[in-house]
Amino acid sequence: MYSTSISSISLKQLPAITSLSYEDLKAYHVKGMRNGNWFLLDRVQRGFYRACMVYARLSRPIRNPRLLGFLGDLMEKMRSSRKIRALRTAAKEVERIVPICFNAGVFDWVPQLLRWLQEEQYLEWLGVTKLSTVNMFQT
Repeated sequence: MYSTSISSISLKQLPAITSLSYEDLKAYHVKGMRNGNWFLLDRVQRGFYRACMVYARLSRPIRNPRLLGFLGDLMEKMRSSRKIRALRTAAKEVERIVPICFNAGVFDWVPQLLRWLQEEQYLEWLGVTKLSTVNMFQT
């Protein structure tokens, strides 16, 4: 079983979770409530997570690989922060923009753009800007 320090590690980096206790599920639930991600889950996901918490509390740790997969995805969503979401969005945007800029020769006349695309602060700004732009205006 994992302790609550697991929340600082990405679930995708863990070898393989073999079981989740009530304490593990509760730690992620508290973290999700604190950072507001609990409310980003839909009603079915929240209900499923609560049911798993009740089962783990009353019965025993959850060991079913299929349930662990579903719970792992939900726990990853709850652990995510605004900064992480902004950086992921920026990474997708950079993957989209860089080939276009190379083909158009933009990096020849704006060499600083390559450096900016490698700086974390610029990527955060890019991600936050992309996330806060209304869908109607996004490309």
